[in-house]
Amino acid sequence: SHPPLLHDSSFTVTGYSGGTVIIYCHYSTEERSNEKYLCVRQYSLSYEDQIRTVLNNTWKHSGRFSLYDNTRGNYFKVMIRQLTRQDEGTYWCGVDQPIIPDSYTKVELDVKKDSESDCEYQISGTYNEQLGRYSLSKRRRERFSTVTISDLTEDDTGTYWCGVETSRTEQRYITLITQVKLDVISEYKLPLSL
Repeated sequence: SHPPLLHDSSFTVTGYSGGTVIIYCHYSTEERSNEKYLCVRQYSLSYEDQIRTVLNNTWKHSGRFSLYDNTRGNYFKVMIRQLTRQDEGTYWCGVDQPIIPDSYTKVELDVKKDSESDCEYQISGTYNEQLGRYSLSKRRRERFSTVTISDLTEDDTGTYWCGVETSRTEQRYITLITQVKLDVISEYKLPLSL
């Protein structure tokens, strides 16, 4: 399939080198059972599928690309991990149409480098947010944010990201910028000092 000259909508997604973007692509109720895909425009003006699936409500993985078709919400999301400047370009979220031309959303991906300081730049101002055991706070003059997890347990071990969600009508994406690995060790498993 090749994207037509006309498309349903377009928007720009900003990601950061080494980070991840999650792009939401919307479709109509009639297209729920159709095959979904993401393709990229190559230098030769041809189009190459990055990932394609007919699976509903299940992740499909292909290298650094993953796709999840949420049929209840009438959208599919595409995740691109370990971004590089070479990932920049024009992508197309597509819904396969057996008889008529496929429907598309055009996505321009912009990949910036030097992500370390950008995460703090994206989170500006003064605030204090709390969601369950997690809280996020920042004072205007400080260059860093503080994330607090209360009642920490070994189950909290894992990878956490500093990220930003951008959401406008039919244009939604999440940019994960800075990765933090947390390893929680029970006090009963700490080595004894003699």
